[in-house]
Amino acid sequence: MKPLISVWTQPKQTIRYVLEYKTWNYSFFILFLTSVSVGLTSFAETDLLPDLSLPLIILLSILSSFIGTIISLFISSALYTWVGKWLGGTGNFKDMVQMSPIASIPMIWMMPINLLLVIIFGKNLFVDMMNNADAAVFGTLSIVLLLTNLLTLALGIFGTVILSKGIGIVHHFSSWRGFGTILIVTGLFLALLIPFLLFLIFVLLAY
Repeated sequence: MKPLISVWTQPKQTIRYVLEYKTWNYSFFILFLTSVSVGLTSFAETDLLPDLSLPLIILLSILSSFIGTIISLFISSALYTWVGKWLGGTGNFKDMVQMSPIASIPMIWMMPINLLLVIIFGKNLFVDMMNNADAAVFGTLSIVLLLTNLLTLALGIFGTVILSKGIGIVHHFSSWRGFGTILIVTGLFLALLIPFLLFLIFVLLAY
């Protein structure tokens, strides 16, 4: 079985195959490929690194994406394990860490598109389009990024479906309960994030 392909039509079988026959190294390899795919355009339209060369911008984008996904992997896996057990699951943290990257496989298939964007638009892809680009580039790139963002959203939804099934497999309960686990974890995150953002806004307005 080839997980990069089989996950599209056989997500449950693919997850079981990875848990049984693969190691953490394989899951981290999947995570690395995802970071490269997403990282190619993660700084798009940010204008964060205007003085750096294009290769260096891409390298820093991929590196920051990989570090961020590693941190997110361990935090989310711990939460999925804890919340899933609260919902009656029997899974463990090790299997959750090994399974979770499989849900990001659809994003890997964005790599050719994102690489093509970098080749065609170069550094224009990473500048603040509202202030720095000419009208022709701005119009074309805006349409292209809108389409790629819609495709990324669709792949993200499918990734959530895969993750729901994976959580269900690890915890030995239904995919719907796995989806419920994701919703609870997302709710916990928002419950912590919103007060922090309100506090940050209050501090900024105070000064």
